[in-house]
Amino acid sequence: MDKKNRLKIIENARNYLRTGYHCSEGILLASGVFYFPAKLPALMKIGAPFSGGVGGTQEELCGAFTGGLIVIGALYGRTDGIMNDEHCLLLSKAFRNRFLNHFGYLRCKDLRKFWIGKPGQPDCAELTGQATQLLLEILDA
Repeated sequence: MDKKNRLKIIENARNYLRTGYHCSEGILLASGVFYFPAKLPALMKIGAPFSGGVGGTQEELCGAFTGGLIVIGALYGRTDGIMNDEHCLLLSKAFRNRFLNHFGYLRCKDLRKFWIGKPGQPDCAELTGQATQLLLEILDA
């Protein structure tokens, strides 16, 4: 993917959060418009419950992280139990490792407590933009 498209997707992910979308939806929508526009309506519905650490509880994985995993699955997931899913799992592991190394946490509550929401710190829109950047780097590798 060229730099112009990458920057547009990252900025769109941020902007979707600023217009009412949740973290899981923002990364899915921004990435999906580029990678799988025909599948996007169904995947947006699938991604909705993961918002705010599952149902807004903040107790589970960050929605931007789970949204990124849904993108990986939509692109490389298998459709039966016989297909080789090694590439999908390797990309998912790489995204997890990069996300954790970059942000320090995977759980929504921890990210909100230690990474965002304090004066001078980024918000969820910025986190989602940065998570989208990490995802695109992995998909382009």
